[in-house]
Amino acid sequence: MRMREWALAAHLLLFGAVSACLALAAEARASVSIAVSWDALLRESVAAAFVTPVEGRSVWEAGRIVTYTRVHVDKQVAGALSASEDPWIRTLGGVVGTIGQRVEGEAVLAPGYQALVFMGAGQAGTYHVTARAQGQFPVVTTGASGPRVIRANAAGLLLKPTSAPESGGARLAGDVLHDRAVEDAARDIAADWKRAHAN
Repeated sequence: MRMREWALAAHLLLFGAVSACLALAAEARASVSIAVSWDALLRESVAAAFVTPVEGRSVWEAGRIVTYTRVHVDKQVAGALSASEDPWIRTLGGVVGTIGQRVEGEAVLAPGYQALVFMGAGQAGTYHVTARAQGQFPVVTTGASGPRVIRANAAGLLLKPTSAPESGGARLAGDVLHDRAVEDAARDIAADWKRAHAN
């Protein structure tokens, strides 16, 4: 009898452990990335601007869905972007027909929603968002404080690099810009851009 009770207890314990693992797996859907430093975000970008997405087209490329979003440049902040240009930005994921793909940690450019975007040069005259969602800062207006930029909530879980600020290393991009007034953010980007692109 004791052997049967022990076997039942072992099965229940195993079932509980498997259930716990499945529950944790369901919770861990977000991507995990190394947080980008402020200097790296500036250095790896060719332009920074406040943009508003106006249209998007999703297509299949190499077995996955990508979306090309045309954005209107509301205000150029730094870099080599023509003032009259309405650039196309390529992001991973989208919907083609009845099939949709979502890529955790990727920037999400929603039509009509303004954001500060750091752009890297892509193929065929397009751009990509530098450091994926970490290079996108939505513009929000709350109360009397006026428009501010905040971290994109699509960035997923960010791990601090080994040279994190508390160990005397570089500042993280999200920490530098999160919850900053639009004009203050633009001023700091323009000032630090020259230093980052001096070489």
